[in-house]
Amino acid sequence: MVEDDVVIAKNLKALISKSSFVVEIASNLGEADAKIETNQYDCIVLDRRLPDGEGVELIPKIRAKGIYSPILVLTSRNQHQDIVEGLNSGADDYLSKPFNIEELIARIRALIRRGERIPESPVLSIGDLTLDTNLRLAKRGEIRIALSPREYSILEYLCINQCKVVNRMELIEHVWDESLDLFSNTVDVHIRYLRKKIDEGYHKKLIRTVRGKGYVVCGK
Repeated sequence: MVEDDVVIAKNLKALISKSSFVVEIASNLGEADAKIETNQYDCIVLDRRLPDGEGVELIPKIRAKGIYSPILVLTSRNQHQDIVEGLNSGADDYLSKPFNIEELIARIRALIRRGERIPESPVLSIGDLTLDTNLRLAKRGEIRIALSPREYSILEYLCINQCKVVNRMELIEHVWDESLDLFSNTVDVHIRYLRKKIDEGYHKKLIRTVRGKGYVVCGK
């Protein structure tokens, strides 16, 4: 999220994080450009009026670098011409302030789905494991599994990338924020708890560790 107002940025981060998104804040174009160039983001929420320039001027620069993360322009400039200018610059969506936080989150989810990071169906199935991404509900067969918000987020990301090895850094980037100590064993501990809840007592183990590479959820 590129937003120079510290209070707005803090409040939006807290609200959006409740929907299990990991949110990083950039307060100006220079900081945003550096973050976007070195990190892979599922969605970019971009303000227009920033201390070092016009927000939409960053969009062509991002696209020129071959970065196609969906971009939502979030701004108080809501005239027809402003919206057209934002979309023509390469933005994928445009939302005017004031806005409803539920609408913002819904638009972010829709943009991520469009970018093929989240399947169109809200229900993910891997073997006898089902994950309802709308209700944030996990079940193995008919048994509902109680997960912490962090455990759910890990499982959802692994399920979205089912049968693909996800390394620790990917999980940290998508499930935690910048404050996580990269040298801690937090990821391994959460995977252990998750594996106990998902696989313990079942002959078919769905969560697997690929030594030296990462983790994978696969029903094959």
